[in-house]
Amino acid sequence: MDARPAIPAKRNEEPVACPAWIYNNRNRVERLWARLKEWRAVATRYEKTARAFLSVLCMAATMDWLKSPRTNRP
Repeated sequence: MDARPAIPAKRNEEPVACPAWIYNNRNRVERLWARLKEWRAVATRYEKTARAFLSVLCMAATMDWLKSPRTNRP
């Protein structure tokens, strides 16, 4: 699918050309998922349907956004 990794290479591997903005966004996404997984329903996926899971995910993301400092908001 023409995807490239955004993970820095190990010491014994050849470096992968990864622009800084991609790596920074990857880091932000991983930190967001870590915060969202604090919600038990998101981490364990209690909901049986994809629609219900997306609803809980949106609610958790909204709560996280409201809890974050105002400097991160657009």
